[in-house]
Amino acid sequence: MRDESANGIPQLRAHNPQPGMPLKIMTFNLRYANTEDGPRGWIYRKDHVIDIINRYHPAIMGTQEGLADQLDDIDKNLIHPYKRFGIEREPNGEHEEIFYDTSVVELIKGGNFWLSETPDTFGTLGWDADCVRLVTWCHFQLIETKQLFYVFNTQFDHVGAISRQKAARLLWDRIKTIAGTDAIVFTLGDFNTYRHDPTYKFFTQDEAGPMFQDAWTNATSKVGDVSCTYHAWEGPAYHLENGVVGANHIDWLFSRPNLKVLETKVITEERNGFHPSDHYPMQTEILLPPR
Repeated sequence: MRDESANGIPQLRAHNPQPGMPLKIMTFNLRYANTEDGPRGWIYRKDHVIDIINRYHPAIMGTQEGLADQLDDIDKNLIHPYKRFGIEREPNGEHEEIFYDTSVVELIKGGNFWLSETPDTFGTLGWDADCVRLVTWCHFQLIETKQLFYVFNTQFDHVGAISRQKAARLLWDRIKTIAGTDAIVFTLGDFNTYRHDPTYKFFTQDEAGPMFQDAWTNATSKVGDVSCTYHAWEGPAYHLENGVVGANHIDWLFSRPNLKVLETKVITEERNGFHPSDHYPMQTEILLPPR
């Protein structure tokens, strides 16, 4: 096992956000429970996944690809008072779930929509996508400061380039409808493309888009010297072949408006040569303003 610190506890600030104090947000592609994964199967790695969540203790966590049984396993073993919001993207399918610590935030409302031409119709496939894709969103209030914010969690398609670009525009349209343009919004997930792609440029550079702030590129402190966040179970053997640090992240954490990003970390730990997923989880610590 390789821990992040000598005692196995990451050196991050505590919770209980005060005015101007940090909030921790994680994105974690769990890798769906696939019987063909052999020694990397869910039964062998679930304890590591749960341990990461317990030790890093995000106030908010968006997960991707989790099946119902996987999410139930996580629920039963978390040591902090989490609840979660979300549904399956198609019958017996994967979830884009939002976990939240009820000692830190209160859920006001939430919802879902599909990344397709008919976004309010359950289980619809969009454009040239290979898989049904979903967005889960929640409106939260910090218990301590009463600050309000929204979280949108998703996974874009891994095949359809047109679907990713269309999905980005649909997501922005729905953010404007649901949250408006003045709210604090965090958007996170597995976007299945890189920062040089038009999808990323729409999110961060296009004046017609949301002009998101990227929590990795804008972080005061960056931890995790990897090029890729998807590593195909290979860990360092994969990312060393793929360019400079951060160049090939496909898991992103965004915010708007621009906020102070204290730290963003790619969590690269392994146990006995095995990683908890085929993606590295990422966590950011962002300074929320007073209400």
